[in-house]
Amino acid sequence: MVKKKNDNLDIDKGGEPLGADHLMGAGDDSAQEQVVHDLADGDDRRNADRRAAERRKEERRKDAPHIEDPELVSLREKLVEKDEEFITIQAEANSMKDLLQRRQADFENYKKRMVKMQEDGKRFAIKDFATEIIQINDDLLRALEASSSVLQTGATCDESHSSFVQGVSLISKRIEEILEKFGIVEIDAQGKEFDPNFHEAVEIEMDDSIDRDTVTTVHQKGFRIDDLVIRSSKVKVAKAVKKSTTGNDS
Repeated sequence: MVKKKNDNLDIDKGGEPLGADHLMGAGDDSAQEQVVHDLADGDDRRNADRRAAERRKEERRKDAPHIEDPELVSLREKLVEKDEEFITIQAEANSMKDLLQRRQADFENYKKRMVKMQEDGKRFAIKDFATEIIQINDDLLRALEASSSVLQTGATCDESHSSFVQGVSLISKRIEEILEKFGIVEIDAQGKEFDPNFHEAVEIEMDDSIDRDTVTTVHQKGFRIDDLVIRSSKVKVAKAVKKSTTGNDS
């Protein structure tokens, strides 16, 4: 290729400028390194400028005033309040649950104590009543011994019978005292108006001289505790008969 110099430019035969490779090929190594270095510096400066522009844009965005929608702010505040209310209610619910569990445990213990107290009360009541019955049995044994002693002394049968009757009468009186001690009283029936709640009629007779059904005889005594009937009185009842009246035709 034939080269000629025109206005300090290297031009090939076709009249076109030579490329950088031709120049670098024609120059020394230091000139080639300088060109590469200049090109690299240009790229670095452009990248640095681009990064700086992005940083300034980000800074302007951060420095710009941040304006929120008032409705969104209000909703956020309400949400915070509801969260606080929920936490408070949950704490109260947990406290009430704990209190309820403790109260339930206390109630179960109370029921157990009441059952035990009732059982103990029954046992003590039976014990007291049994003690009185045992004493009555002792009285019966003493009455039998007394009757036997009277016979052994050569007393007559009438005397022995009289002694035995007195002993039994005392025992019967003692029994009534014990029953009354426990609140058990005899049902008053003799001469009273017949009451099926307290009296059991085992015998009935018609009587037109009375105007209401009346107990005339008590065959077996009845007993009660207040209004609770332990045993009804077995009685004979005089039943009132309504008198019929007939008028003359006028």
